[in-house]
Amino acid sequence: MAMQVPGARAQPNQPGTPSQKAAPPVAPEPAGSAHTHVSERPSQPWRGFSETWERGFREVYTVWLPRGRGPVNEVAIGRWQTWVRWLGSAYGPPLLTIAVLATSGTRSFTGDHGWLLFLLGTINGGMYAAAVLAWKYALLRAPSLDELLEPCPNRDSLVGVISAGLRHRYQLTLPLALAIVPWICLATYSSRWLHSPTGILVLLNSTWSLALLGSVSYWLFVPPVLVIRLRTCREVRLRWNDPAHTPGIRTLSEGYAYPAVFLAMAAFAVTVPGLVDHPIFGRLLPFLWLWLVILALWVGVATQLSIYLIVRRFKLRVLDDLAEDGSGLMLAEHEFRGIGALVRRDQELGAVLSVYGSVTSAPGLPYGTALVVQYIAAIIGSLVGFLLQ
Repeated sequence: MAMQVPGARAQPNQPGTPSQKAAPPVAPEPAGSAHTHVSERPSQPWRGFSETWERGFREVYTVWLPRGRGPVNEVAIGRWQTWVRWLGSAYGPPLLTIAVLATSGTRSFTGDHGWLLFLLGTINGGMYAAAVLAWKYALLRAPSLDELLEPCPNRDSLVGVISAGLRHRYQLTLPLALAIVPWICLATYSSRWLHSPTGILVLLNSTWSLALLGSVSYWLFVPPVLVIRLRTCREVRLRWNDPAHTPGIRTLSEGYAYPAVFLAMAAFAVTVPGLVDHPIFGRLLPFLWLWLVILALWVGVATQLSIYLIVRRFKLRVLDDLAEDGSGLMLAEHEFRGIGALVRRDQELGAVLSVYGSVTSAPGLPYGTALVVQYIAAIIGSLVGFLLQ
């Protein structure tokens, strides 16, 4: 009886050899019906997040105003049109106001008003730069988020949070609400600002700056909802031995860490108008501080906590799988004395323990969690110090 090597290709019957039983004919497969393994990824990977974020790069007001609706891969900073749009919409209203008031000869216009208007223009330009850099940062790393979200059954609804937020009726709500704040304060407290051209023009500049702040704040509130809702999905694609350093997790964590730093700088910047001795700025300052503190805690703490919980849940699932896979890691309390004998008997237990320890020691965030604690302490400490003054 002839023996055949497993996996070797069967040879056809040769003359003079015993005839073998012919195999039943196999029907040819229809064209295009190639076998697809479950573990193989589709030929066209999912790009839902990338496409949505590219659309946002063209539709978000604080990105569109300085940059325009050019191609997303275009280096817009090298075009003179970008500089005109950026500096014109940031410094244009303040400089025009200064020119009008300086040439009108009104005595109500002082140097403090000039510095205040220049500061408002600088804050406007900073908000534009922060918005463009934040969206560009995520846009360059969007494929890592596509890979992270691809296995989620509710991935389209997760990305739909950002897609729905691009609608104009939602984008305009918060900017308009913040823009009317100075006028509400005037109607409530005092109307002496409306008695001079200087007061009216400064109020109009403040209205424009607050509208931009509303647009920036809106896009600081909306994207973190995706991260918080991501906790409901248990099929995210993570590195099993070091999930916190998965590219998609790093993009989420670092992408929200940078705006948190800008918010800390903005919290310092809004204190400068309070040096100008005018009642409206003194009354608005605590509200602006409270608003920035809420944004800082939402962007810098709520998102990082959600990411930490996602990574922690995945690590626990890996550890539970190692412990329950017949490795002998699950023992009753009275069986602990048999650990030595178990280790000597089971030759594979050492490798399991090594993997177990590697997963256990993996970080919960791409950077130390102590930074988040320090960030919270700094925000709360600065708020308390400001209110005590």
